[in-house]
Amino acid sequence: MDQTRTPHPMPSDASRRHLLGGLGAIAGLAATGAAVAQTGAASGDAKPFKGKVAIVTAARNNQGRAYAVALARLGADVMLHFHRAETQDQNDETARLVRAQGVRVATALGDLGEVSNVKKVFDTAQSQFGRIDMVVNTVGMIIKKPLAEVTEADYERSQRANTKAALFVMQEAARRLADGGRIIHIGTSLTAGSAPGYALYAGTKAPAEEFTRMLAKEIGKRGITVNNIAPGPLDNTFFHAAETPQSAAFAANLSVAGRLGREADITPVVEFLASPQAQWMTGQVLWVNGGYLTR
Repeated sequence: MDQTRTPHPMPSDASRRHLLGGLGAIAGLAATGAAVAQTGAASGDAKPFKGKVAIVTAARNNQGRAYAVALARLGADVMLHFHRAETQDQNDETARLVRAQGVRVATALGDLGEVSNVKKVFDTAQSQFGRIDMVVNTVGMIIKKPLAEVTEADYERSQRANTKAALFVMQEAARRLADGGRIIHIGTSLTAGSAPGYALYAGTKAPAEEFTRMLAKEIGKRGITVNNIAPGPLDNTFFHAAETPQSAAFAANLSVAGRLGREADITPVVEFLASPQAQWMTGQVLWVNGGYLTR
């Protein structure tokens, strides 16, 4: 069912004020992110990230693709990572979309649960482009089941993708980013809101929030910022693969707008955090979920 087209009764004035208040902070931040490109255009620089290099992990589709294209649109050359050889065609499509923005593209394949593959991604970026300025890590996996049914194999697979990969991507970024760089990790709002079946996913994503806070302190003097974006449920294949139509509709109705999020709702926040305007924001978890949960 298309949640965006379902008719809703007109809200009262009080409800409208509540809705606007609930969306205010996210809308303001998103507007700031969108203004990055507008500000550059106004100053004669339509590509404010020109000369910068971004690594985007898990870039073959969904969030990774959206953020890779967005950074390319602002002028960054992009290193694309993808996980499995059988998704080469999807990564090729991301590369095509990125290259269409007039920037250079490189790609690397591998499971980032293996530290050698993390190093390979960064090695390739440095050999192809000579520098690294931004890293957006979107790697993650969902195994949805009750905690009492989780197997050791389930845990090990989830921990590799959601915890180990996050740690070693951040570590390699800390070692190799140019001063003034940006590390942006994509987490989840489920670390602040309990949802049955998501203990393993949320539990293995949560450590990256602490990695974010600690690393921001450790490398902040180099002008590098480290932040964690925690989206709510997004209307993409990653979310729907673990859900039924009924559970997806339930999640959609938990947002103030009665719909699932979209990559386009998160992209302006990524653009902002990657920009010079975000220099004073570091070590933070940003809950970008349309009021799905608040804290």
